[in-house]
Amino acid sequence: MCSAVESSVLYGRPFGGVTIHSSNQLQSHTQLVFASDRYVVAINGDLLIVNVYLPCAGTDDRLFIVD
Repeated sequence: MCSAVESSVLYGRPFGGVTIHSSNQLQSHTQLVFASDRYVVAINGDLLIVNVYLPCAGTDDRLFIVD
């Protein structure tokens, strides 16, 4: 990442990744179940939240990543 930042301006999300944002009021009711570079799972009360990053068609190993 350091070499990418030093070489030029970054646009978009060149290295993928996911996140879930919640308000301060909901943080006491939110529990992180699992987090990785491709997906995040959280529970807020009775609500299960899953955020998944699926690579675009331009990624060579996209089928391997999804599997």
